[in-house]
Amino acid sequence: MKIQETWATAKTGDGPMSVFIAAPDSGQKAAHKAILVFQEAFGVNGHIQRICARFAQQGYIAAAPELFHRHGDHFEISYDDLKKVMPTLSTVTNSQILDDATAAHQLLVEHPLVDGSSIGAIGYCMGGFAAALSACHLPLKAAVSYYGGGMVHVRPNIGFTPIVEDFVNLRCPLLLVYGEKDQSIPKEDRDAVTARLKALSKKFEVWVYSDAGHAFFCEDRPAYHAPSAKEVWPKTLAWLDQHLL
Repeated sequence: MKIQETWATAKTGDGPMSVFIAAPDSGQKAAHKAILVFQEAFGVNGHIQRICARFAQQGYIAAAPELFHRHGDHFEISYDDLKKVMPTLSTVTNSQILDDATAAHQLLVEHPLVDGSSIGAIGYCMGGFAAALSACHLPLKAAVSYYGGGMVHVRPNIGFTPIVEDFVNLRCPLLLVYGEKDQSIPKEDRDAVTARLKALSKKFEVWVYSDAGHAFFCEDRPAYHAPSAKEVWPKTLAWLDQHLL
């Protein structure tokens, strides 16, 4: 399937925000499912854009908002420049993430080819946190969090704060995907999230890949674990198809 890749602009409380959009280029005017794709701590880079394109190949309209837009348009951090990551993350707050997510969601709702009643979200690393947070506050049909950390404990030099208390407001089914070898999200944190969601009787699933670590889905990073990445993709699509009806 041919796809069309463009940049759009959404209005946030802190000014305009660029949003990368990938959509099927089939010429059909039928309404499509849509998904917000939330970035890692490195920006809406090639990896995130390729994920959007993969969703577009499956018939989705995918939108990746630039959560770092307050640092400049198309702001990215190289995977080799880890020293730049923490100072940037220290400036990102829960309220900013929600403001950006809300603006990007509205952009999809207003898109002429989007079925506004069938919008989901997925995110990776800090984007996994953003997807889970958005699932508590936006009218999403489903949300997927890949190795989203920071949900349980306050972390030094990180601007966004734990969201276990937000789970009381979870508005849609939530899928949490982890790597067993992810040292940044220990089993105790995974168990705390699971216990909280169970206590609230929320709809959720947890998938843990025993041979994978943090960022195992990113083909541009040394942590990429091809067997787990290849297994989780079709399963994630099937899970989303089940809930984005």
